[in-house]
Amino acid sequence: MPEAPGRTGIARSARASFVITAHFPGFSAWLLAFVLFGFLGLARADGVTHLILGDAGAAFEEAADAFVSGWRARAPVRRWRLEELTPAGLAELSRDSGDLLVPIGIRASRYVAEHHAGRTPVLALMTPRASAERLPWPTRAGPRWVAHVHIDQPPERSLDLLRAVFPEAKRIGLIVSAENAGVLRALSAEAGRRKLRLVSETIDAADKLAPALRRVLGDSDVLLLVPDSLAINAGNAQNVLLTTYRFRVPVIGFSQGLAKAGAVAAVYSSPAQIGRHGALLARQWMETGETPATQHAGDFSIAFNRHVARSLGVNLGDEDLIRRNLGARLE
Repeated sequence: MPEAPGRTGIARSARASFVITAHFPGFSAWLLAFVLFGFLGLARADGVTHLILGDAGAAFEEAADAFVSGWRARAPVRRWRLEELTPAGLAELSRDSGDLLVPIGIRASRYVAEHHAGRTPVLALMTPRASAERLPWPTRAGPRWVAHVHIDQPPERSLDLLRAVFPEAKRIGLIVSAENAGVLRALSAEAGRRKLRLVSETIDAADKLAPALRRVLGDSDVLLLVPDSLAINAGNAQNVLLTTYRFRVPVIGFSQGLAKAGAVAAVYSSPAQIGRHGALLARQWMETGETPATQHAGDFSIAFNRHVARSLGVNLGDEDLIRRNLGARLE
């Protein structure tokens, strides 16, 4: 395994091993996390890359396969299911500062955070930003020892798509819970720079979603959805989309599943794109010793729902041109 040249504050010739914990939240591709970093601590020469999949499913395997392919056998790899690791077993894996734990998805990330022994660096993939910010990492494990590649998209990417599909839109609807306060601030700032008005409500209980949604839709040109465990999740997504359709307000979503279910368009990063991005950052860290910040996957895709767009009188135009102009992967 190659050595990491020029690392500052760490053993410059040490080799790192990686533990990847995988979980992909339900609801299609949206409820995915990603990023890497340089960590403090010695890297172990005999380290192993542990892929720990949070649940059975194609999305988890897709992310893991993409990471392994991008990682290019720089360390031995072993795959685990989350249920194979007891709290004591996870604690044992996280005692060595030369290993790297990489949870993929919020369930696995939370499990790692709760049972982390406080020494092993962590790269968490496919975690929503809002959920990642509230994980209970032990003091010794963060924040300098923990980084994320988020599953949701940066505000500018979502608003770029919104502007491309709805160039005349001025009022952007948004409903979140308190967990997304940081996302709301970032979206508000980005919307302000674009001369857009954000029509937002923050709810604190599930039974407040329906009235808040009706109020927001009554004053919005487009509704923007972001991952939120209370405001938009696998249990209420269909009802949200049906309500927006009745109000004749189009939706910009954050997953391919949302586009299939009724959003006019959605921007998202697939499990494979997230896995490749994690591997890229891992290689960069190994080669340079630099510490990348928590970030979003560089690659992303855009999905459209032509049927819903036509029903709402939305002219999508050249979909591939939109993808090319925004830098998305062509379908």
